[in-house]
Amino acid sequence: MLKNLILLCWGICASFSLYAQETKITGFEQFFNLDMEHHYELELKNLNPSAQIWTAFYIVGVPKSAGMQTKADFTVMGEGLLSQAHPTNPTEVMSLMANDLPIRQNYSLKVFDDLASEIESQTGVNIQDPDVNGAANVRVYGRILDWIPEYNLQKPAVISFGITDAQDFDIKAAYVIVGEGEKTPQLMQLNIQEKADPEQVQQAFQETTRSSEFRLARFETKFLIFFVILAATIFLNWHRFRRG
Repeated sequence: MLKNLILLCWGICASFSLYAQETKITGFEQFFNLDMEHHYELELKNLNPSAQIWTAFYIVGVPKSAGMQTKADFTVMGEGLLSQAHPTNPTEVMSLMANDLPIRQNYSLKVFDDLASEIESQTGVNIQDPDVNGAANVRVYGRILDWIPEYNLQKPAVISFGITDAQDFDIKAAYVIVGEGEKTPQLMQLNIQEKADPEQVQQAFQETTRSSEFRLARFETKFLIFFVILAATIFLNWHRFRRG
């Protein structure tokens, strides 16, 4: 009886653990002090051909001047992957105009605490912060791209990216997150493409708050179900044991 009870509890706990994961993160890399001389790559192994793949980029930069042309082009290319936005063109070029990007005093990826916790727990990689040498005008940019694995792919897919045409804009860090399936509200907050107005900031805060409240309620419900099942199992097996 005790063995069956332990196995039942273990199975329920395991199912709760799997269900509790908000998103599946399959890869994570962090790069610092990017320059135009290097090309950066991330291999995506063992892709599910039917999976919905996404990549999230979070970029931290420091402008060296306040000029209107202070910028850097961030180019992303998929090999073995088709872009959902434009399947015939595997290249995405993002022009990062420094003056159009928000200034962040807390520019760390760790500010997205739930997402950072998922990254570290699912990949085993500790998130590091860039060295910005005390700069007060740190700019951030984020973008989420959706991909479809090419049919009958025989080798690992590759996401490659680099900085081109940088003009007085130092890219201090680029974080690349690769995942499948659901995108959490906090992941979607990485989609920082321009300065947000106060209404957008308030809306994002409210969405995160609602998401946290929902996860707490779901967590409490799952534990209530667990204890009800556990109590019922103990009750039934105890009476069976006494009759035996």
